[in-house]
Amino acid sequence: TMIFQKLGISVYDVLEAAATKWNFLNFTPGLVGGHCIGVDPFYLAERARQINHDPRIILAGRAINDSMADFIAERVCAQLSGEGKILVLGLTFKENCPDLRNTKVTDLIQGLRRRGFTVDVHDAAADPLEAKKFYNIDLVPSLDDLKDHDYAAVMGVVSHDAYKSITGDDLERLLEPGGLIADVKAMWRDLDKPDHLRKWQL
Repeated sequence: TMIFQKLGISVYDVLEAAATKWNFLNFTPGLVGGHCIGVDPFYLAERARQINHDPRIILAGRAINDSMADFIAERVCAQLSGEGKILVLGLTFKENCPDLRNTKVTDLIQGLRRRGFTVDVHDAAADPLEAKKFYNIDLVPSLDDLKDHDYAAVMGVVSHDAYKSITGDDLERLLEPGGLIADVKAMWRDLDKPDHLRKWQL
């Protein structure tokens, strides 16, 4: 993913081409968190060390996955001028699931804030009380109640079904003129967007 970004190619275009091969397995990039993939490799790596085996491949994979939040924050913020507001859609560790354990979206939010942006967060599946308790994040209760043209960027981070149906008109209402649609999970690849809005995709 990071190589393709430097080449100016979306990893999802590469995956689409690769899918023409009969034995293709569709693993998609993003923020790899949760209580399995985000944690279990470290248990395996520790056990490997106990039997004098070097688990460098396992740990390299985790290091890359753990760096993705900052990589995405850097890429998005580089396309925005200075300070502003960003709306992040999704907080759970995976789509259509209320589970917030070990979500990497919090790392992304911190990365955006470190770069001077104000961040609002909405999640269609998460419990607002848990978001507040575990991460001190006050979820936006409804997208419909948000002020028009208030955001420099809207980021689709977790591909909840509720976000896949968002239209170009919906995003235009939320974004400043010339605002950025940041499509981390390729939810809006075929989005019909107004010409004045910009789009970035992982």
